[in-house]
Amino acid sequence: MKASKNVLLPVLAGLVLLISIAGKTTALQDKNRKTDKIKNMKKNNVTGTWSLISGYLDNHGTHIDILGPHPAGMLVFTEDLHFMVIVHNPDIPKFASGDRANATPEEYKTAVTNSLGVYGAYTVDENGDFGEEHVLGSTFQNMNGHTRGKDEIAVRVEGDRLMETQKIADGIAVHLDWERAK
Repeated sequence: MKASKNVLLPVLAGLVLLISIAGKTTALQDKNRKTDKIKNMKKNNVTGTWSLISGYLDNHGTHIDILGPHPAGMLVFTEDLHFMVIVHNPDIPKFASGDRANATPEEYKTAVTNSLGVYGAYTVDENGDFGEEHVLGSTFQNMNGHTRGKDEIAVRVEGDRLMETQKIADGIAVHLDWERAK
């Protein structure tokens, strides 16, 4: 029995080492594939910085200003296939206390329902059009780790305009229109 324990420990240690090396090699290979893809990319139609010019929720034909009548925000698509977006309603009242750690429940609710921040990675197809996004982090935790493709997000670029439609459910979608920042 003692001899089998002596053999089992080095075998397990070797297996753990092999798995950890294999994982690092895979991560390095993934990084190299992404770098090669970026180098070989002919164009990327979405890359750049975009300013929000309009946004609303379409609920079966009814338009709802989910970020108020004057929505604001910025969307950034980097050349190395990362993105960051922040949208908010600039017209909501400031916290009465002036301290973000000391607000009323209603002030917190208003702040949360009138803003969203998301960041992650994205892909483009062979035409340079938006492919999908992988959310690494968000102020809405339920989005973290979620990948959304063309069936959930449609992105179209025409000149200095980017139009985005996010399908929420049948007949319900968020429409965001962006303008290339100058």
